[in-house]
Amino acid sequence: MSQPQKYKRRNYLINPEFQLRFMAYISIAVLAGLSVLYLSNLWYFDLLLDQGYELGLDPTHPYYVFIDDQRTLLHRTYASVSAIVFVLLMTFGLFLSHRIAGPVYRLKLQMQEIVAKNGDVRPVHLRSKDFFPEVADEMNEMLAYLKENEGFGTRVLERDARTVQRTL
Repeated sequence: MSQPQKYKRRNYLINPEFQLRFMAYISIAVLAGLSVLYLSNLWYFDLLLDQGYELGLDPTHPYYVFIDDQRTLLHRTYASVSAIVFVLLMTFGLFLSHRIAGPVYRLKLQMQEIVAKNGDVRPVHLRSKDFFPEVADEMNEMLAYLKENEGFGTRVLERDARTVQRTL
């Protein structure tokens, strides 16, 4: 007997507006951090050059050639490492934003279903690694309460679901 295959979501951009903005914030922070590190290294090399000038070294001295070679090596290494770090952090940002946007999207669908079916819906289930499992639990408790108190709940639930949909 074969076991059922687990569904794997391939679309990681569930809410592109939110997720791309989230990744833009990450990229700005990463680029700012990398820029500060890069500029501090350039400043350090300038200090080394200044020390050579203060010692009265001839501009053709091997010390300056060494500093120039080290600066070139730093540029190449820093560019490569920065590109790798940037790609890794953007990938991490996509996965992290997916774990945030997924539950919000699922709750939004659930609210639309509540409005369409007048409150007769199944409980919310999120993936195990998603953020906000407590919100799904609270929504399930609310659904259970509304089923018990049907006359009160349907109108309130429809109104609240429409309000939340407008804000998302």
